[in-house]
Amino acid sequence: MQREDHHEPGIQTVILNQYDRVFKLAYARTKNRHDAEDVTQEVFLRYVRTRPVFENADHEKAWFLRVTMNCSSSLHSLLSKVQKMPLQDQDGYVSSPEEDVLKEVLHHLPQKYRTVLHLHYYEDLKIKDVAKLLGLKESAVKMQLTRGRKLLQEELEKEDGYV
Repeated sequence: MQREDHHEPGIQTVILNQYDRVFKLAYARTKNRHDAEDVTQEVFLRYVRTRPVFENADHEKAWFLRVTMNCSSSLHSLLSKVQKMPLQDQDGYVSSPEEDVLKEVLHHLPQKYRTVLHLHYYEDLKIKDVAKLLGLKESAVKMQLTRGRKLLQEELEKEDGYV
């Protein structure tokens, strides 16, 4: 029988609340659904094993984002050593044609730009929070956002109908 503190949400509640955030960041970093699912599973296994106590919702969000980034990096490192053929993602989580184009273009950007763009725009983190999460100076995050947006715009302009 599992003990649950009445002041803390249960494991299922936390997983349900954080699943989309973890999966989307994992997907942005790994570029395919299968690896993103593996990363997501690993993140929640770590959560269940350690059961960290969070000070507040921001602390919880930051923990899940940091662990997702760490697990994604570990997977990327492992895959590059194994030289595995990448799986083609056939069923992405984004549905509209415009979002599909954006997703495709984002995946062609270098990882550091994908990460800051995802955290800032999809996770609605402020620049100072992105900097703290990534262990960077705010000026470095601003520069990566600027360069990432410029690269994104250049790539989108190459796509038909997305100027």
